[in-house]
Amino acid sequence: MNSVRKTYFSYLKRLAFVIAVLAFLLKGSFFGFGASWGGPGDINAGTAIVMDADTGAILYGKNIHEKCYPASITKLMTALLVLENCSQDEMVTFSERAVTDLEYGAVTAYMSAGDQLSVKDCLYALLLYSANDVANALAEHVGGSIEGFAEMMNERARELGCADTSFKNPSGLTDSTHLTSVYDMALIANALFDMPAFLEIETADSYRLPATEKVPSGLLMRIGHRMLRDGNQYSDSRVVGGKTGFTSASGNTLVTMAESGGRRLSIVCMQDTNPQHYLDTRAMMDYGFSSFENIDTSEFINLDVIEQRLLSDTVIKEGNNKLSTDRELKVTLPYGADRSLVTTDLEYNLSGYAPEDAVAKLTLSYEDHTCGSYYILNDREPIISIEAVPPATRVAVGVSVAAIAAGIAAFMMFSGGAVYHKHRVDEERDRKRRARRRRRYRLESMGISEEEFERELELYKKRHDRKK
Repeated sequence: MNSVRKTYFSYLKRLAFVIAVLAFLLKGSFFGFGASWGGPGDINAGTAIVMDADTGAILYGKNIHEKCYPASITKLMTALLVLENCSQDEMVTFSERAVTDLEYGAVTAYMSAGDQLSVKDCLYALLLYSANDVANALAEHVGGSIEGFAEMMNERARELGCADTSFKNPSGLTDSTHLTSVYDMALIANALFDMPAFLEIETADSYRLPATEKVPSGLLMRIGHRMLRDGNQYSDSRVVGGKTGFTSASGNTLVTMAESGGRRLSIVCMQDTNPQHYLDTRAMMDYGFSSFENIDTSEFINLDVIEQRLLSDTVIKEGNNKLSTDRELKVTLPYGADRSLVTTDLEYNLSGYAPEDAVAKLTLSYEDHTCGSYYILNDREPIISIEAVPPATRVAVGVSVAAIAAGIAAFMMFSGGAVYHKHRVDEERDRKRRARRRRRYRLESMGISEEEFERELELYKKRHDRKK
């Protein structure tokens, strides 16, 4: 009897082992668990999201468009604008307002009016130490004033696709109208993922600022995000960036950027508690990396087929179209997903913040979940390449091309094509107008005219060329 029992239990052990191996190899699809958006279990945060940074797929979401107080994770947008508009060796001068326009108990770098730091030093103080006086000074340096910079923040947020965001200051100072969502913060984190200078700062466990009047030895700062910090229970080698935040109004807020196995995730918690926001983040990170994969889209997407669709829908015209996408085409799917169920959709009604050459937006879906979205770009090549024509005939061809171009221009002015042309011209004009406005805000606050700025810029370029 005992031998029979032993044989029976031995058989069960072997069966359990085989089932476990199959479950591992099939990533859960053996039981059907892996082929759906299941979720990481109970999440304490009031709002939370896991987004694949390469495809934009939302792998888990909880109240993702609820508008909340962000607190200091606001500083990620501040860092994004500084990195996009400044060189790191520029010097930032601290104004009286920068060092006094602060909440009670706000973290500061103990700067005084008249102190100067490089943009590089300021970025370390902003991201590692969450210094609010530094955030104010950077805002004035880039936007001319805190208000001007806030307008730039909101404009850049709209360009990234953020529809829930209204920033009023560069630090996260509590304001009833300073609001954002976890979805929008994930989009901002995605943009920073593509900035090596940001990721380099985030790898620093500590950093010492230069000496100032209040801190002659130079302020030593440690990074606040504990998952980026070595030697504690929340340390995680997959985490490559992020930012913490807290006010009594916001609760704990946390943005985390993680990378593993060639995949990148942006994870955001808001309305959370400490240390639960780290536990929530780890649970969502584990879920995002273990339950999904990014795959090539060649079996779903053929740009030649899309071109024919765009032609038949009169979105583009025949001849010399050169279609591409704004990012490498991938889709995020649960392990074990039936790839034949992936569907595609083209949208033509694009916002004014779409890329300059965008003609459509492509969205891929699986089981009512967006698993990837991309802009279709069209860089139209010249009808005739002058380099392909023998030298002796290039002058004549050039005249012919000019005549053809003139004819096309005339046709567009007196046909329905004029509407499309005007739309693209207006978009380009708006883009340039926004860039000019950003510069004007900054110059006005400095009391410098645009003519004076252009002269100084020309002198700077000449000095720089001589140094080379």
